[in-house]
Amino acid sequence: MSRSCLHDQAELASPRELGLGLPAFVGRCRLLLGWALCWAVILCGVIEQKAWALGETITDVRILDNTRTNEDTVRSIAGVYIGDSLEADTLEKVRERLNSAGLFSDVNVWWEQHGSGVRVNLSVKDKFPWAPVPTFSLSANNKSAGIVFVHGNLFGRGKQMVLGGRIAQIDSGAILAYRDPSLFGTWMYWEMRLQAGRQVIPEYDNENAYLLGTGVKLAPSEPWRETTIDSFAAVPSFGIAWFRRVKTQVSYRIDSVNVKGTKYTEKEANTLGDPPATGLDRHTLAVGRGSLSFDWRGYENALMMGSALSAAIDLSTPGLGSDFDFWRAGAGWNQGIRLLRRGNFVYHLSGSFGHNMPFWWDNTAGGNGLRGYLSQQFRGDSELESSFELHFPLFSIMSLDFRGLFFFDTQAVWWRELPTETAASGTGRTYLYRPSDGRTFDQELTKKGFDLGRDVHNSVGAGLRFFLRSVAVPLVGFDAGYGLESKTWRFTLVVGA
Repeated sequence: MSRSCLHDQAELASPRELGLGLPAFVGRCRLLLGWALCWAVILCGVIEQKAWALGETITDVRILDNTRTNEDTVRSIAGVYIGDSLEADTLEKVRERLNSAGLFSDVNVWWEQHGSGVRVNLSVKDKFPWAPVPTFSLSANNKSAGIVFVHGNLFGRGKQMVLGGRIAQIDSGAILAYRDPSLFGTWMYWEMRLQAGRQVIPEYDNENAYLLGTGVKLAPSEPWRETTIDSFAAVPSFGIAWFRRVKTQVSYRIDSVNVKGTKYTEKEANTLGDPPATGLDRHTLAVGRGSLSFDWRGYENALMMGSALSAAIDLSTPGLGSDFDFWRAGAGWNQGIRLLRRGNFVYHLSGSFGHNMPFWWDNTAGGNGLRGYLSQQFRGDSELESSFELHFPLFSIMSLDFRGLFFFDTQAVWWRELPTETAASGTGRTYLYRPSDGRTFDQELTKKGFDLGRDVHNSVGAGLRFFLRSVAVPLVGFDAGYGLESKTWRFTLVVGA
């Protein structure tokens, strides 16, 4: 490059060509330097102030904007008190606890200088605490309608009550429940539930339901047998939330069960002639339960973040006042991951295994846990399941959020054990028979042991959720599930809680 070109470039960049004299140019530089130094001082001050606040003593906790929730309840939920030290994650933990309580539609937490330490401000706007909620669900074999009255903040102290009932094809019932999440302001809690119900328990032919020559499982059109039972149960529970995140709970269920009768399909009755009855009798069921959970989840409106691990064991023996002697144990893992700002990936893994359970306690697959199949389509004493869901926002209208999801469900249910006693039908056909509950097993339709091709079921699909931010549950949910083995679509609509 020639010297003349360099000279031309220097002239183009000179202050004179920019319309500035040398003094003005120097002044402009000084002004910019002054602004830079000013912002540097401000930022250093903010950083220094923030660093100064860490480790300082909390000298005051102020509650703002609450209109329904007692201040002591807000403080107890927040878990921050005068005399505590302000740590780097204190405000975030407080914000998460208040959001997860389900009592507030909006939460804001900040600190300010106060005397010799800092003041923590908790601004919480209460949700409307109660509502009569009509409920309705529509699926292939279980339609229901009912109403539930829910109060989530009794006496302004976060006590909870549920009163409701529904009529359904499979599981009708009524419930009255009260829960105190903080007994005497401690981490102890208790609840009492009274339940009355009628179950129509379906059993489907999944052993022989294959499309000949293709290996494709057919979707059964109706159960080969239905058993109706009435029950009334009282369930008191007591638990302790250790360090908020670790919970231990014990409960005792006393249940009066009346097995009303068994109905076979016309085809089955014609084949069998006079099948044996299934447990036409009254029973007293008493079950003790112990559970342990580690819950690190946090909630923000429709989003669930964090993980939870839980395990429980149910035990029923004559020593507890029961007509039965059985056990069931299970464990589960839930994980929610926030994606970007409003997306959510949620998955669930669980397993349950039992011994000698009465038939109304069977592990089942299908319906909500296995979208794409009938409710309770598969039965057994052992179960493994998983569910993966990807939730994403669609649009919002004021406080109503419309969200979509994609899902993939897998469930495996099988029989590890079957009784060895037999009972003959009127035609001489032999059934396996369990004396404890009068349960009979058709040997043609029920097989022992795990079979990968027979006992594992998968479904994929998509759904919609309509979520009101001032209410802790979706108002409307719709799922369309496709059974990968049965090649059948199933649709589920749920309105209300």
